[in-house]
Amino acid sequence: MTIFAVVKKEHMKLLSQIKERHGRLERWQRDSLRHVPTTASGETRHCHCCEHDYVGNYCPTCGQRAGTKRITWDTLKSGVMDVWGMGSRALPYTLWQLLLRPGYLIADYINGRRQVSFPPVKMLVVVALFVFVVMRWLMANEPPEAEVSSGVPSYDSIIDTLSTHYDWSALIAFSLFIYPTYVIFRFAPRCTAHTIPEGFYVQVFNATQFLIYLLAGELIGTFLPDDATWYLVLCPVVILFVLWRTYRQLFGYRWWGTLWRLLMVLTCGGLTLFMFIFIFVCVDSILTHNTERLMDFLCGRLPFYLGAYALLMWGGYAIGKRTAARRTR
Repeated sequence: MTIFAVVKKEHMKLLSQIKERHGRLERWQRDSLRHVPTTASGETRHCHCCEHDYVGNYCPTCGQRAGTKRITWDTLKSGVMDVWGMGSRALPYTLWQLLLRPGYLIADYINGRRQVSFPPVKMLVVVALFVFVVMRWLMANEPPEAEVSSGVPSYDSIIDTLSTHYDWSALIAFSLFIYPTYVIFRFAPRCTAHTIPEGFYVQVFNATQFLIYLLAGELIGTFLPDDATWYLVLCPVVILFVLWRTYRQLFGYRWWGTLWRLLMVLTCGGLTLFMFIFIFVCVDSILTHNTERLMDFLCGRLPFYLGAYALLMWGGYAIGKRTAARRTR
């Protein structure tokens, strides 16, 4: 046997091992929530809330957990920790799942497997508070900027307000993608015909992911020189990859079908943001009696963005419907 044949054999063996491990990872990502229910003992318990006797882990009348005792120091500690999501393993477990299998975690939550997951809105608030504290600590050595107060809110004041509320700013930004995702991914192989309220929770999970990677990027950026331009280009690419992976796991399209649909969703969200800015500019133009700028926005830019938004939404919906019809044949 020649050296080339040996190298080829080892190469094929390595590829086979990588493929097998990748397959096991994908199977784990699809169904990692293997919850084994605890069997209740046969002893009779007494509920101190409704004064009923029962057998099981929870009272069937009022739902109070069995084994509820008097308040101790441990009860006080767990109560305080529960406020910040640290009273159980639900928050670390959900964050870990969100990083490893984000789309499948969101699908599990939408489909009703919520017992092992931390509440997403509360998780967003806790993560945003942690990001805020770390960001303030990183910027502690920077000199404060002089504030100029005025009676009329400006763009800078709005941006400064959103920069101090990471949960609201991330949620507002990702809420622009709720309706485009609802329309463009309407006929996806998985999570077909998901509702707009479900889309809200999808974007809550995405906003939490964004804050986690934002914090990681800021921590890495502190060790890099100021002229590292490649880092500024890499950050949007990483965010796009994270969203692409989430949407691919959640909706089940192939890599290319997920990518171009995601780009359409992001474009529609950007157009929506521009239209909101135009509304703000139009209101400011009316208050300042700037008729020329008002007509420029109403007759020039606004129809263009509305037309582009409608065309993208209709195109994504029509292509998704035709693809779903071909898939069901």
